[in-house]
Amino acid sequence: MSFDLADFSYSRQRPQTRVVDEIRHFTISVRSQTIGLPVDCVKTIFYLDKLTPVPLAPPEVAGLANLRGRIVTALYLDRCLRIDSDEDQRQSLLAVGITHNGEDYALIVDDTGDVIVSENADRISCPAHLDPDVVGLMSGCYRYDGGFLSIIDIASLIKRVSQQCNATHGVGAARNSTKGAGQ
Repeated sequence: MSFDLADFSYSRQRPQTRVVDEIRHFTISVRSQTIGLPVDCVKTIFYLDKLTPVPLAPPEVAGLANLRGRIVTALYLDRCLRIDSDEDQRQSLLAVGITHNGEDYALIVDDTGDVIVSENADRISCPAHLDPDVVGLMSGCYRYDGGFLSIIDIASLIKRVSQQCNATHGVGAARNSTKGAGQ
């Protein structure tokens, strides 16, 4: 009797593998709150040495920075998310570098954490106590560590900051255009 290994391996029943929709999030800390970022948008973590202020920018825009020869728009994530803070003096500026639609941004955070894996079954509705404007910046919430983890929707965040910049710039342009009108 001959024994063929190929026949044997195909004739055995294989255990069923459970397909789980896993989502990976990079955790960050902002004013002692843990928040998640989609892993695929995070490019680097670095300290900002020098920021160039942007005139007429909304308070969410910290300034412009040079990251390996590229100009990066730095955003105060706590201000974007309307997280109150008594302390406005930051000792060092830790940033998470992200790319959105070919543009580079730095989200200024307090600390970085681990990459965690969530399952779709852990997804929950955003809690009712959250500010509706902030909920508009979230792509979802997941059960995490006895509480929940809000995941930032990068596209919504950038869109809101861009709209604020345009509104601020429009007001400034209107003010500047009337300065010389009566002279």
